[in-house]
Amino acid sequence: MTDIIMFRDVVKIYNGVIKALDKASFTIPNKAIAGLLGPNGSGKTTSFKLILGLLKPNEGSIRVFGMDPWWDEVDVRRRIGYLPEKPIYPDVRVYEYLRLVRRIRGASREDVIRLTKMFNIYKYLYSRINSLSRGYLQRLGITQALIGNPELLLLDEPTANLDPSSRREILGLIKDLAKELDITIVVATHILPEMKEIANYIVFINKGRIVEYGPIDILTKRYRVEAYYLIYTDQPRRIASELISEDYVRGVEIVEHGLILRIDSTYSELLEELLSTTYQNMIHGYKLVTGELGELYEKLEKLA
Repeated sequence: MTDIIMFRDVVKIYNGVIKALDKASFTIPNKAIAGLLGPNGSGKTTSFKLILGLLKPNEGSIRVFGMDPWWDEVDVRRRIGYLPEKPIYPDVRVYEYLRLVRRIRGASREDVIRLTKMFNIYKYLYSRINSLSRGYLQRLGITQALIGNPELLLLDEPTANLDPSSRREILGLIKDLAKELDITIVVATHILPEMKEIANYIVFINKGRIVEYGPIDILTKRYRVEAYYLIYTDQPRRIASELISEDYVRGVEIVEHGLILRIDSTYSELLEELLSTTYQNMIHGYKLVTGELGELYEKLEKLA
């Protein structure tokens, strides 16, 4: 499998002082679903802008499709679809915005219609963008990123600020995309359990440094990290007594509005399935309250 992205000793400094990337080296193979994982401010968005050729590295080399994205930005960028962390949409109707994107990228009308149906945006074509829910704004963002049939899709925090239901929908869409379109997808996030659900490759970044990268099945077995769920329920003791016997449950704490469950993050998908089925009549809802990677980074840095 060839590498579609390659960073070698990349340094990026802002204002001559702030080192956003510090000798960052990693690769991402072609056709991978890769997670770029790190806390806020770790260098994820900077990495995306360097891949797109929007920024020039101070040191080191970057290759995307075998080209330098800074000097070959037109050839590189036309092959990439990008969803920024905080998209800025014009105050227009959905179809007007997508028509503009289609014309810029030289795509066909049929291509746009196909994508709007794939992401269930078609029924909102005549709605104003500012009337869409956060979940549908993300659907719109992914739709526009795919116009023009890109070979590489960059998604910056695509599930940020979504409720559990919308988050799972977006993750499902990303997973389906990888199967249906056979493209490389890189998702920047700080939530490890999400990547366990959809990714087959991960890059861990912290304070601008690459801590580890490689196939996710190997790394998640090598480094264990815990996830914490806040479960809203009027029967916290009953649920706690039933779940505490599970091998993947590391601890339970009864709190004012329910309970906090601490589990091996490898089993996040299993837990969420249980909460949505077996316990659906006993809970009012749930959310992942910590998906931060601090504990994992501590383990990685001790071994570095």
